[in-house]
Amino acid sequence: MATVQTLIDRALRLISATESGEAPTAQESADALISLNNMLESWQLDRLMVYTYVETAFTMVAGDASYTVGPSANFNLTPRPSKLENIFVRDADIDYPLQLVTQERWYTIPDKTVGSDIPSLAYYEPSYANGTLQIWPVPSREASLRIVTWSPVSSFAALSTTVTLPPGYERAIAYNLALEIAPEYEKQPSPLVMQTAVESLAAIKRANQRPIDSYTELYPLVGTGKSDIYSGGYI
Repeated sequence: MATVQTLIDRALRLISATESGEAPTAQESADALISLNNMLESWQLDRLMVYTYVETAFTMVAGDASYTVGPSANFNLTPRPSKLENIFVRDADIDYPLQLVTQERWYTIPDKTVGSDIPSLAYYEPSYANGTLQIWPVPSREASLRIVTWSPVSSFAALSTTVTLPPGYERAIAYNLALEIAPEYEKQPSPLVMQTAVESLAAIKRANQRPIDSYTELYPLVGTGKSDIYSGGYI
């Protein structure tokens, strides 16, 4: 099983910054760890680099319509998610989905003090260091508010950290890190290294691609909700 150090060693060999069997200096390894974590942070912004989703719960407080999301927040998540994938309220084992709306839609709500047992709308502002989740109407009682977020590859704390990731990630990290650090060594990666870096990322994105349901809320009126390309109606 690979460690962060072995991935860095491989990346350096791929650009001929070190030879086989040669260990990088402590400073070279530390510099490469910074580059590695910067690269992984950029991957956290790409939905297709996400291999799983995580559901996090927090009990709504009656009269409170604003909650924080991030490290040591109401929804304790590290790193702070840049967006929410889904949100719902679970009450008495029944899930009530909330509609995630845009900032423009949120600010069209004239009275944000209206109360209800179960909220119906949510707006997420990914401010830093903690994001802010606002819900409407204001909950009038306690219930379990649940958010679904991306679970991306996190930054590594140390060179000795064991890398435990799905198949394909170690290869993608090593080859793409090679491209990331090559300018610091004034090296030009070979065409094969560049091709493998691109192909390894593409393979991960294909594996992480998920189908998107397409439906209409007019289902009770139009049957299955599937469109007929010939008639222009629904079947």
